[in-house]
Amino acid sequence: MKRYLQLLGEMRNYQLPQAKTAVLEIEPDDELVIIVPDQSTAEAIQQWATGQGYTASNPKKSGEGIIRWQVTVQNAVAPGERPPAGAPAIPA
Repeated sequence: MKRYLQLLGEMRNYQLPQAKTAVLEIEPDDELVIIVPDQSTAEAIQQWATGQGYTASNPKKSGEGIIRWQVTVQNAVAPGERPPAGAPAIPA
């Protein structure tokens, strides 16, 4: 299922924690599109999600007028199969 989390208008200090909470709640084969107002937050979300074993797209700019950045995070791994944080990824 594809879900959206729009963090435009949220205080900058709360955007990353809110994104992390939402990513941790996605089920296997789910997709979460996170929309933020700046590139640095989008990159921070991408780096954190990839480090946790999720698949995250490169941040991309969208919209005209008001610039938005979006990152898509997917949970392609069943719970319990994700390697611990910081563990090196071993290709299958």
